[in-house]
Order: sequence, then C-alpha cells, then structure tokens
Amino acid sequence: MSSLDALFFPKSIAVIGASNRPFTIGHRILTNLKRYGFAGSITPVNPKGGEILGMPVAPSILEVEGEVDLVHVIVRNTLVAQTLRDCVTKGVKVAIINTSGFKELGPEGARQERELVEIARAGGLRLFGPNCQGVMNSDPRAKLYANFTFATMSPGHISIVAQGGGVAEVINNYFGMNGVGQRMYASNGNACDISVPEIIEYYGQDEQTRVIVLHAESFADPREFLERVRPVAARKPVLALKSGTTAEGARAASSHTGGLVEQDTISDVLFDKCGVLRFASLSELCQTAQAFASQPVPRGNGVGMVTNAGSPAIIVTDEVVKGGLQVPRLSPQVADPLREKLQAIASVANPIDMMATAAEEEFTAALQALDADPGIDAMVVCFMTPFFVDTLGIAKAVEKVAAGTDKTLLAVGMTNPEEKVEWRETLKRVRQAGVPVYYFPEAAARVLINMDRFRRLRDRPPTGVVEKVVTAPGTAKIIEQATTDSQGFLAPADAAALLAGYGLPLVPERRVESWAEARAAAAELGYPVVLKASAPGLVHKSEAGAVAVGLENEGRLKQAFDDMQSRLAGQEGLAFLLQKHVEQGVEVIVGGAPARDLGPMVMFGLGGIHVEVLRDVVFKLAPLGRAEAESMLDALQGSAILAGVRGQPPVDREKLVDILLRVSCLLSDHPEISELDLNPVLAAPAGRPTLVVDYRVKLERA
Repeated sequence: MSSLDALFFPKSIAVIGASNRPFTIGHRILTNLKRYGFAGSITPVNPKGGEILGMPVAPSILEVEGEVDLVHVIVRNTLVAQTLRDCVTKGVKVAIINTSGFKELGPEGARQERELVEIARAGGLRLFGPNCQGVMNSDPRAKLYANFTFATMSPGHISIVAQGGGVAEVINNYFGMNGVGQRMYASNGNACDISVPEIIEYYGQDEQTRVIVLHAESFADPREFLERVRPVAARKPVLALKSGTTAEGARAASSHTGGLVEQDTISDVLFDKCGVLRFASLSELCQTAQAFASQPVPRGNGVGMVTNAGSPAIIVTDEVVKGGLQVPRLSPQVADPLREKLQAIASVANPIDMMATAAEEEFTAALQALDADPGIDAMVVCFMTPFFVDTLGIAKAVEKVAAGTDKTLLAVGMTNPEEKVEWRETLKRVRQAGVPVYYFPEAAARVLINMDRFRRLRDRPPTGVVEKVVTAPGTAKIIEQATTDSQGFLAPADAAALLAGYGLPLVPERRVESWAEARAAAAELGYPVVLKASAPGLVHKSEAGAVAVGLENEGRLKQAFDDMQSRLAGQEGLAFLLQKHVEQGVEVIVGGAPARDLGPMVMFGLGGIHVEVLRDVVFKLAPLGRAEAESMLDALQGSAILAGVRGQPPVDREKLVDILLRVSCLLSDHPEISELDLNPVLAAPAGRPTLVVDYRVKLERA
C-alpha cells in the first residue's frame, strides 16, 4: 500500500475553491472529474454554499460528509496554510495545491511553502504541488481527471510525470491527438513534498505502465533520483527530456576539467547511472514512447524492411545504419521461397521493395519472411497509398503478422488520412493492431535507434560492481599536511606524492629551482628531457611558453631554461620541472570534479592543447565499475583514434582503464578534491608505458 494510492486511486475528492464561473480552475476541475466519469464521490467546497454542476456545495472541508482521500486547493496563497490545517483535522490523505505564489516568487514565497510542508508532515498529510496542474489516471477503477487541462485521455500504457505544466500539456496533447493511450499523468509544479522520483517509483510498481515519460527542469535531490529511479529504469524504459541545458557561459574554472563541466553535465551522468534514456527532442521522445507502449524491445540490432516505394526505405536504411544498427541480407532460407510469391520486378533483398502495385498477399508474404529470418530483430513496413492500391489489404497484412510475431514492428504510412476514407481506415487499423505509424521514414528509424539504446542500457553489465583497484591510506596525511596556493591547488610535489600513492604512472621527473639543479637532474634522468615551468596562474602552459620538449643536450636545455626564466619572471611562485622525454602517444585527458549531492565525477576524453576546443569528453559518476570505465573509451566521438588510424597501432586500452579506476578510487576516497587534471596522459600501444605527463589537483577544504 503506497501513500500515493490516495492521489491516483482516490475514492472521494473535494475541490476547495470550487466555483460556478466557467473560466476558473475550480470550475474546470469539477467539469473534468464529471466528464471523465470519476468513479468516487465529488464534493465542491466554497463558503458561499449553493450548488455547482448539480452538486451540493459544502461550506468547509470540515463539513464534507464521510472520508476524503484527495482535495484540490484553489484558494488565495495566504489562505492555503489554514486550509491545510483544516484538511489535517478532517483526515484528508493528499492535497493537490493548484494555487501559485510560493517559492517560484522568491524568498518569502519559499518560507510560506516550507510552512505548508511543516503543517502537512505534522498531520500526516501528503502534498502535491503547489503551483501545479494535477493528476490523471485512465484505470477503469479510477477514471480520474483531477486536472484543469483540456486534453483528451484514453486508456493506454504510457505514464507521464513533468515538472513544467506547459510541457506536460504538450506531451498529453500529442498522445491525445494521435490516438495514443496513456496510463497515468502527473504535473507537480514546485514539488514541495511528493517528488518526481517518488512518482516514477510509483509508476515502476504499476503493472500497466510499460514506459515512463519524464520532463525535468531541475533536480531538487539528485541522490533521491538515483536511489528511486535506478531500480525502475532497470525494469522498464524511462524516457527523459531535461530542459535548462544551457547557460551564458561555463562557470569560472581554473583547470581543464572545471572548464569542461557544463551546466547540464550532472544531468547526463545522473541519467546514465540510472539507465534513463535522454532525449533532446520532445517529438522524438513522444514517438519513441509510443513504440515502447505497444511493441517489444528488439532482441538485437538487425533491421528488416518491406516497402511499396523504394526511397522511403532507403531513408530508413541510411538513418539506422548511422545510428549503429544493421540492415543484414536476407537469409537464403527465407529469400528463395519469397521470390516465388512476389512479382518478378520485386527486389528480394533488404529492404524488400515490392513496387507500388503490391497487394495484401505480397505484403503478408514479405513480412512473414522477415519474421522468420533469424537475422532480423525489428521490422519496418513502409507504404504509400496510390489510388490503384488496396490499402485496406495492407492493413490486413500488418494485422495478421502483428498478431503472431514477437519482433518489433513499426509502420511508415505516407498518406493523407483526410483524403479518402479507406486511407484513414488503413492507418486506424494498423494502429489498432498495436503497430505505431509514423509519417516520416526517419522518425521510425530514430525510434528504432532509441529502442536499441534502451536495449544496450538494459543489457549492459551491472554498474554497481565497483572496482576497488587500490587503497592508499597514507594519502590522507599527504592532503592534511599539503600546502596549497591561493586558488586551492596542491603544491606540485604534494600533488605528485598523492597521485603516486594511487599508483598512477607519472613520467620520471625532478623539481629544480636553479640552473645547477636542472643540469644535475638532466644528467640523472638522461637526455632528451622536457622542461616545464609551473606557477599558480599557469593553467595553459603551452600558450604561455612554459614547456620546452625534446631537449637533446645540455646546451639546448640551458637555452630553454634561460628563455623561460626571463619570459616568466613576473609569475609569482615560479618553479621548474624537468621530465624524462617519452615517446609520443595519443594525448588523452583524465579528470575529476564533484557532482552536487552525488559525489565525484570521473572525466575521460581526447586531451592535449585542444581539449577545450574539441570538448570530446565523457563523464561518469564515481566509483566506477570496470565495465563503466571501458565504456568511457568507446563513448568518445573520436574513439577510433584510440583504436589506431592511418597506420598507427591501437593504444593499450587496459592501461587506460586501470588509470580511470585508480582515479575513481582517488576521488571516492578524497571528496575534498574539487578539480583534478591529468592532461595530457600519453596513451601508448601495448608493450610501451602509458604515462601521466602533466597534472593539477585542487582542494576544497572544509
């Protein structure tokens, strides 16, 4: 028994602030409850009494007869607190506060909202809102439209939760206009008590909810989201659109990693950790939800197509291949018999192109062939509706195959349903067979790509298996006794000791302050060497002329030392580092930064001097499992560089995975690290050492 049962399956509802005026929220909610056929009792509440929509009005919630599970509160914001006190006295279970004028208006509104929460929690009352729309539930046991919107809602298997009422209504209207059924709906505004993660958790326990659609504007408690949503996303698709992804600029940062943490990076790592499928397009999200609601998740990535017009299927082919899916050749055991059933001009390949004159029997045979082919996991049927084609026959073919297949089946119906009755009936029958219909071929292709994204998320190795490759208890003392500059960065020697404590492979190096020390260090390390200058303000060393590489002898080292000392004479805290020159490799960056309320994030990407231009990086929440670390290498747009290009050998992936896991341990053990840069790390082929060439560690001391 959940406390949200009274919200989505109430037996009785009171509308406090009900009105006889049609263009008011209180009137609209009563209208919706009656129109949709709410299965329980409805009581309007207004101090004026009387009658509204044929229902007697109670002057107060305290005078409503019998128990009340759910109330709508539509009174002035200054009256909401007392109204909730009365609800507590009455024993109401949940209050939907439609009234606005709380934390969205500023500090005073936030204070008033906190007061509402205190009243409710003290009295065992749950709050939904304030500043919200409400909820809906198509279950025949509820028939609940506790909302003031106008959208049509028919029974289905998509459940929606959205912070923004406007976006929620767009989603709701899309499904209603396209005849797509919904299960439950919630738009909870300020979410002062009942949260978005709690609602998703509730949907996850509902057997009739097959797919969950989420619109998020912010995360009040990222940790709660992770704990509640992650188990749900492991069982059923959670599709999310996060708005508010841009800012005037990245936050001020004094390291590469800090500059690469975008405003919305935390949303990405949170959704990834939970297994939530993120979308940038609201239309694509809705189209994908439509497929998840009625079709099985593809077992693999093989796509087969049947069409009576070649070009749309070519568009689907191009899109799915770009999205990482396969369009395999038909197996001989299905292709050979199929040729005998189709016209001689038909192309028995993949796509199967039967030309415009194909009839019911040919569509049936082609779809059945795809269904029988073991290399095909998802099917797309594309059809146009010229005047000389029996389009209802196409619908019958789809119905026949849809009833017997366990493979994913989507349709592309390129027709104007308003033009002819039979064309409208064709689309209707295909949809009634549980097959989503899309007008544009690329829309169906994107849906398949997204379904495959979910399959791969669902089937990836468990991320909860943390790889603890190293424990370094002595490093706590290093941090405790370390000196930091004015920006919080560890002194280079302390940073080196900390990284070495976690077994990170640093290039052999010596710190020097004078030419005599540099000369002696070079003799010890052996030529060629690299000379670097360091100072608190030197983030981009190459641009500042603070790096000299390939110094093959003492003369070149002396020249570089003198030039650097002269050029950077004004830098406070100037010091020098001499490193052994190492063979070139692929320059990558490994870093770390905190995610609010979630702990540290590990970053990996293509590094070097162009890291902030390319911005080809990926973040994941620490601690990492081995599978997560491996996936970071493959997630880069330039991942092919790691695999070897233009005759170059591939890098040693295992060495990079080991570094990522060690950094994960370091960040998890020391949450006081606010920024970590290992850039560049020279990733070398197997048999050569992969080495950290440069590094910076910043602390946020308590």
